[in-house]
Amino acid sequence: MPKNIEKNDDAGNGHSSKEREAYFHNPEYRKKVARRNALMQRIYLGFLAMILLGALGIGGIMLYLSQDLPSLEQLENPKPELATTVYSADGKLLSKYFLKNRTSVPLDSISVYARQALIATEDVEFYDHWGFNSRRFVAAMIENIITMRSRWHGASTVTQQLARNLYLTHDRTVSRKLKEFLTAIQIERTYTKDEILWLYLNTVYFGSGAWGIEAAAWTYFDKPAIDLDVAESAVLVGTLKSPRDYDPVREKENSLARRNLIIGLMAKAGFLTEQEAETEKAKALVTHFTSVTDVGDAPYYTEYIRRQLKQEAKKYGFDIYRDGLTVYTSLDTRMQKYAEDAVAEHLPWVQDQFDKDWRWPTSLKNDVIRESPRFQELREQGMTEKEALAKLKNDKEWLRKLLLKKTAVEVGFIAIEPATGHIKAWVGGKDFRKDDYQYQFDHVWQARRQPGSTFKPFVYTAAIDAGIPPNYQLLNQPLVIKDDDRIWTPENSDLESGGLTTLRDALKNSLNQVTIRLVNESVPPSKIIEYARRMGIKSPLDENYSIALGTSVVSPLELCSAYSTFANNGVHVEPVSILRIEDKFGQPIVTYKPDRAKALDPETNYVMVSMLKGVINGGTGVAVRSRYKFYEDAGGKTGTTQDNKDAWFAGFTPQLAAVVWTGFDDERIKYTSMKYGQGARASLPIWANFMTHCYADPELGLQSRYFKKPAKVIGIPISSRTNLPADANDNDAYIEYFTEASWKQYQSSLNNYSNFNRLDTLGGNRTARAIPIAPPQKKRGEGQF
Repeated sequence: MPKNIEKNDDAGNGHSSKEREAYFHNPEYRKKVARRNALMQRIYLGFLAMILLGALGIGGIMLYLSQDLPSLEQLENPKPELATTVYSADGKLLSKYFLKNRTSVPLDSISVYARQALIATEDVEFYDHWGFNSRRFVAAMIENIITMRSRWHGASTVTQQLARNLYLTHDRTVSRKLKEFLTAIQIERTYTKDEILWLYLNTVYFGSGAWGIEAAAWTYFDKPAIDLDVAESAVLVGTLKSPRDYDPVREKENSLARRNLIIGLMAKAGFLTEQEAETEKAKALVTHFTSVTDVGDAPYYTEYIRRQLKQEAKKYGFDIYRDGLTVYTSLDTRMQKYAEDAVAEHLPWVQDQFDKDWRWPTSLKNDVIRESPRFQELREQGMTEKEALAKLKNDKEWLRKLLLKKTAVEVGFIAIEPATGHIKAWVGGKDFRKDDYQYQFDHVWQARRQPGSTFKPFVYTAAIDAGIPPNYQLLNQPLVIKDDDRIWTPENSDLESGGLTTLRDALKNSLNQVTIRLVNESVPPSKIIEYARRMGIKSPLDENYSIALGTSVVSPLELCSAYSTFANNGVHVEPVSILRIEDKFGQPIVTYKPDRAKALDPETNYVMVSMLKGVINGGTGVAVRSRYKFYEDAGGKTGTTQDNKDAWFAGFTPQLAAVVWTGFDDERIKYTSMKYGQGARASLPIWANFMTHCYADPELGLQSRYFKKPAKVIGIPISSRTNLPADANDNDAYIEYFTEASWKQYQSSLNNYSNFNRLDTLGGNRTARAIPIAPPQKKRGEGQF
């Protein structure tokens, strides 16, 4: 047989003729071949078994790891901790409440440059993979194996990073990497690419306490994320690698270099041209940093809001620190600024006047030292009281600071829109931050002090509503009152007395003696309390005669609420601070509507408004007109409490009511003189400056308006000299206003008496407990209310 044919046969069956011949004729060869074939079969079966065991092992590992993976519900409803944001009525961000300063916003509310910077830097193939970049991952794993790292790292995609941020730990282990891989795949199956990008940008940490790009934009640049430009977007994305190392405020050089690198990557990815990139790189790095610990605007007010939200959380089941609520409030930041400016302008003058006159009584100074924590510590260490006092008195700097804190003039200011009850401005104290701590005691709603003569309008309102005319006359003379088993003699603030005085003039000039006579004759304390309650006073009130002079404590908040009733035609509207609460998706949780109630008849209310206008037009509040040139239609009342401890001014226009209190936290400390410490000097200027600026601001729309007189109110010219009807052209004539009931009483008195001096037909509580006495001889300024 030819050789070439023999070779073809060998090629055809895979064995040469010699091998076939040996196999059939040589038993040893056959055994050898059998052993070889058996070995190959065992190798093949072993290989198959290894593949199967490997698959089972990997499957087991995957099954084991999958037990800790997020459920489908968790994937579809991720719950990152979101900050609650608080907005003013004019759309300004006031504050945030959070454990993590994170605010969620829609993708279309995030600058496109921020999205491009993230993709160019972290995952340029983001839109082309399914959550896992196999090429980059395998390369990273090979590097980890070669370098024998115990803490593995890899080229994670944006989706993998999101999986880690939302559901996993940041441990660099093989198991965590595998979990990250599996979770990323599930995320890709659950969300679109844009939704993944939205979730990522709203959850990642940008440093300085800012979670999510919206919080970061406000923290570093004082603007929303939608307004970020190319350079600012690159800065923020740059912090993601290391928020500490690339902090644009503290590590400006590092941040600038990182920013420019990212701008270059954006150009490489095709998001920018080379020329655009060079232009952006040339820009200076400018930040407008706001610390996460910044108290924000109107800090006393937002703290009040926070406490209200904590109460509402129990009712509606939300978490104000995690659920990403949006809270819309009634405050107007423009009015708030005018209020803060008015306080800042006037309070230093009051403080300066006080400091010039104040002298510490030795006994009071010793009491203050004994009350200090440091004194208590020294006593606990074994010092005697005498030794501890001596040691602390020798520490001049410590003692100076202690006494300065005690003698700091404090303030409470609040403004309310009467028609709606909306709180528009709120200053709870001189400074929310005092020294190195937050001084959060709020003098608007937490402080309750004697209101002094600002409480008198409730007395006169009860009288007018009972049909007593505003020109009804009472003696402006001292009288002895037996009240709650004590005998006392009320005095006017100037220690002077006079003859018969109308109720209008008594309120205008804040005469204590006439007010108490009115209470004694016609308006018992129970009636005063009834009317105060109707109009908004909620604090406990003592049912005694001295309540007429403002001896029961109230807060500025409730006093302003009550005075708003005068401005709102006798309708009381409960103060409103929160307008609406929405969840993180913008769906309303609750909307608040004002609670309204008729407190006074419109006729009674108008007569009282006319009397309170008299206080400003020519009474104790005349400085509003004469000194501060505020000429809008307004009413109000000054108040100065006994021994000059508290100074008040409460006033209103048809569109705005406001109350000011100034004084000291320690009631043992008081103003030293009426020259600066009475309501007209210590508090009225703040009210007048606030109102003047509000009405001068065209954006606020507070146009000049007048209190509307009800049709049933009767206006008659009255002679201020004779208290009889007069010609409107008489020099001493003024227009007096009457309700129908008081007009009938006045007419009856004219018919029954030739001279309208007393209105005995009105009856009242005439008892032998009130008797005229000669005025005592005292120095001016003592025993004032």
